[in-house]
Amino acid sequence: MAASEPKRATAYIKPGVGVRTMEATRWLAALTLLILLFVGVFIYGKNSKAVATFGLPVAVVVGAGVLYWVKATGDKADACSRRALVARRFAVAEEDVGNLLGELPAGCFVVHDIVSKRGNIDHIVISTKGILTVETMSHEGVVSCEGEMLKRDGQSFEKDFIRQAWGQAFAIRELLAGHEITVPEPQPVLLFANADVQVRRQVRGVEILSRWDLPDYLKRLQTCMTSREAERIIELLKLSQSQLFV
Repeated sequence: MAASEPKRATAYIKPGVGVRTMEATRWLAALTLLILLFVGVFIYGKNSKAVATFGLPVAVVVGAGVLYWVKATGDKADACSRRALVARRFAVAEEDVGNLLGELPAGCFVVHDIVSKRGNIDHIVISTKGILTVETMSHEGVVSCEGEMLKRDGQSFEKDFIRQAWGQAFAIRELLAGHEITVPEPQPVLLFANADVQVRRQVRGVEILSRWDLPDYLKRLQTCMTSREAERIIELLKLSQSQLFV
């Protein structure tokens, strides 16, 4: 009996793997710094008794130095913990978006966590309707646009994600150009997993979408290459990743 045709997109590499690794590293760093913090408290308690025999000035100097070290270590531990929490939120968002992309119809190819010369690319979607480089955004709130700048709850984002999205698209463009593939050009996408996206146009050439907008957006795209061409591109991407770890 012939094998049945797949009904969903073909996906490669589990989404969120890279971010989960980063999250674990952050928590390990925070735990190490917290251990150092408790050691510092112990040292301070021990030294305060020892230097008492040498006079108050020496005790003050030693105590102040140890307290400063303890505070600096505690601040670093807090910072690592906050970064770990952000990494966890981003990992959950990336996995949710990965699952969403996995529900796309057959004929779509999805590659997660692509390593490029310009950094990690969360997702790449390839089909007869083109190539999308998708950056997952875990931010909450209301996303709007003023002029050519994205805003969240009326405030600027912490970095220029439009520029980052273009960098990812250029990385794939350069890779494909090395194999004499110049069309279609990759389209950068910022995909917000948790935000209320009120942007209804491209911003500096980048598509700004919510997770709920993506299926309709894909339906609106026009066919621009054949299935065989799409399969060739996906094979080149898989080959590029395998060569990185040889």
